[in-house]
Amino acid sequence: MTVQALLLAANAVAFPLLLWRGRRADRLATLAILAGAAVSHLVSGLRWNGVYAGLFAADVLLFVSLWIAAERGGRWWIVAAAGFQLIGTLGHLAPLLAQERLVWAHFTLMWAVWALISVTAFFGVWEVEADRRYALEGRHGAEMVDGGGAGAAAAVE
Repeated sequence: MTVQALLLAANAVAFPLLLWRGRRADRLATLAILAGAAVSHLVSGLRWNGVYAGLFAADVLLFVSLWIAAERGGRWWIVAAAGFQLIGTLGHLAPLLAQERLVWAHFTLMWAVWALISVTAFFGVWEVEADRRYALEGRHGAEMVDGGGAGAAAAVE
């Protein structure tokens, strides 16, 4: 099984779960990732001066949309996905910094970013379910106690 097939299979599991169980921010981020992949495929042939300008533009748009979703959604998996997307977006600038063209390094970086975003989607599924569980516990006498510390914990009083 190739890496591409493995990533597509993982995405075929994680993304529908996020669309089904997630909140609005989870759904919008998932749709942005799917749209980013589709747009990247459509504009992959657009080049300017040896730089993949179409892919760069698609990656910038995906990063901005994930950043906005992360700012408004309050989900850590979206923050991580936006960070990984930023790394991939900045990778487009590598050919401008080197004498030789770093095409294979660039595409390897793109695969790594896609793999990290795929893994992050599974953390998103976990985060959605954990959020639902804590909300359910709150209805049965438990409440979230943050105590001003770094992490919140459920308490029953």
